[in-house]
Amino acid sequence: MFFLVGLGNPGQEYLSTRHNIGFEIIDSISHCFNFPSFKEKFDGLITKKTLHNHEIFLFKPMKFMNLSGNPIRKAIDFYKINPKGKLIIFHDDLDMDFSKLRIKFSGGHGGHNGIKNIIQHIGLDFVRIKIGIKSKYYTDKKVSADKFVLQKFNKEEILRIEKLQKEINSNLQFVYENNFPSFINNIKVGLL
Repeated sequence: MFFLVGLGNPGQEYLSTRHNIGFEIIDSISHCFNFPSFKEKFDGLITKKTLHNHEIFLFKPMKFMNLSGNPIRKAIDFYKINPKGKLIIFHDDLDMDFSKLRIKFSGGHGGHNGIKNIIQHIGLDFVRIKIGIKSKYYTDKKVSADKFVLQKFNKEEILRIEKLQKEINSNLQFVYENNFPSFINNIKVGLL
């Protein structure tokens, strides 16, 4: 049993913003593998399906990013999911180059308030799949981090994200096998 979570902010005004890339990854997995429709539960949206002989939950907390921990805590408690190795969080990372992936298995929040809140509710031991959102559009425009993460992706970035989503979906079975090196090594989107 695996619990895959995407972080983001609820509401139309946040659709397709950089901070919501976690939601977009979860939506892409749901669409690619024909999951049932999401249902409202645990202050979030949840769906589940059996893939590769594993029961897979997809979850999007519908509190704001900085309050993601409590909905996740409620859901994993209800389904009796041990976060270590079974809870996988997809989220943005402004310190990483655009479309680069990195996996972290434990440790601090690195300045990400959503992860900080999850740690407060669950502890340190869960898998984070960080997706870089930093790009030349951030460094060239010299906007504040708070404003940049709430901007929408441009056309070039959207194409790169679509390719990234396809590669994540094609290699998702490595996540269920806890073979994270193969998962990362097979994703070759490149950088902007």
